[in-house]
Amino acid sequence: MGEQTAVRTGRGLLVRNAARVAYLVALAVTTATLGLPTDRIYQAAWIVVGIVAFAIDRPLTDHVRVVVDWLPLVVALVVYDLSRGIANQLGMPIRVDELVVVERSLFADTVPTVWLQQHLLGPDGAQPSWTLLTGIVYTSHFVVPWLVAALFYLNARPLWSGYMRRVLVLSYLGLVAYVLMPAAPPWYAAKEGVIAEPVARAAGFGFGIVPVDTSTRWLEAQSNPVAALPSLHAAFALLVVVALWPLARSRWLRVPLVLFPLAMAFTLVYGGEHYVIDILAGWACVGLASLVSQAWERRLGPPAPVST
Repeated sequence: MGEQTAVRTGRGLLVRNAARVAYLVALAVTTATLGLPTDRIYQAAWIVVGIVAFAIDRPLTDHVRVVVDWLPLVVALVVYDLSRGIANQLGMPIRVDELVVVERSLFADTVPTVWLQQHLLGPDGAQPSWTLLTGIVYTSHFVVPWLVAALFYLNARPLWSGYMRRVLVLSYLGLVAYVLMPAAPPWYAAKEGVIAEPVARAAGFGFGIVPVDTSTRWLEAQSNPVAALPSLHAAFALLVVVALWPLARSRWLRVPLVLFPLAMAFTLVYGGEHYVIDILAGWACVGLASLVSQAWERRLGPPAPVST
């Protein structure tokens, strides 16, 4: 009897490891050939398949529940993505000059993005050797928040519920701001002549490997040029830290958590994607999203015990 149990356990371990390795290899090959899965539905499909692959030994009902749990959230986020361009259709005035005025008033008549690029970019806008680091930080926005969500779902579903509630509230707070007060980033202001100095999109999305113009064209195609305030890149970086902070018992684990939103803020301002005021507004939205979510949770009643 003990031998049969050992055989079943061994087979289960083999199937579990094989499923995980197959998923990671498929994801790596797809990313290397087609790029990161940044499209919302495509990204969600990878997340759901990954959760199933990493818990392949769980009952079929658990796998069905993954789809049932994630589908409404994905739909809500797709609606958010499709709604981000409403500001252009409504004809709301785009805030370009105002943010430049605020930045100059805060920083002794200097725009931090311009100052950083003048001191850190090489001749003719050549990117420095550490561009790979800022590229990784910038790109983490498309990966880290959803990796945290997947890990929470696999290990502690109540944590996942609270986290995703904050993701949704934060996303829609940003959407309201984009619709009511569309604002342009530094690179756009320079392009329109509001900032006299040139501003490059130097965040390093191409990791210093893909040419700068290729990275810029991709960003222009994927991003909304009137959705600068608040910065959801900065907001999501801080949200990840807030979610993981109670779980990081060691001081050494908390050091990278502190550095992550600061590194994101530097990358966004230096890279011409956001003003400092955008970063601060993004962080403020995280606090507001937490308050709204807490009120929401009080109406739902006490959470179920966390099981791991």
